[in-house]
Amino acid sequence: MQIKKQKSLIQEIRDEYQAEVKKLKRKKFLLKAKLLLTIVLPVFIILLSVKVIKTFVRIKVRDIFSKKPRDSKGTENAENVQVSKSQGQGQTQEQTQEQTPPEPEPLKPAVPVPAVMTPVEKEIITPVPVVTETVSES
Repeated sequence: MQIKKQKSLIQEIRDEYQAEVKKLKRKKFLLKAKLLLTIVLPVFIILLSVKVIKTFVRIKVRDIFSKKPRDSKGTENAENVQVSKSQGQGQTQEQTQEQTPPEPEPLKPAVPVPAVMTPVEKEIITPVPVVTETVSES
């Protein structure tokens, strides 16, 4: 068996102080975690979602306005109904043909413009000494 030494008053106060500091550090950490999870993280998520929505809308608007304009009736493809007579028979036949707009030409890949290097004439400038008059104090 070990004999426990009795702690002095100063040692007991120091131990209590250290325990209290440890509790306060733990509370401080939990408070920071709560603030992060309840305020900072939701604000970050909201800002990120707003940015994603703006980008999505920008892409959709670009897609809408990049398509061919519609005709005056508001339809993209007009139908032509043609009546033709069969050969030797008096029957009529309806044929529907959809008029599709011509396919736009595919975009050509960007080709860098070749840089033209033209030689520049070099002029060698020689410094000319400046002659100044001496100023005397009076």
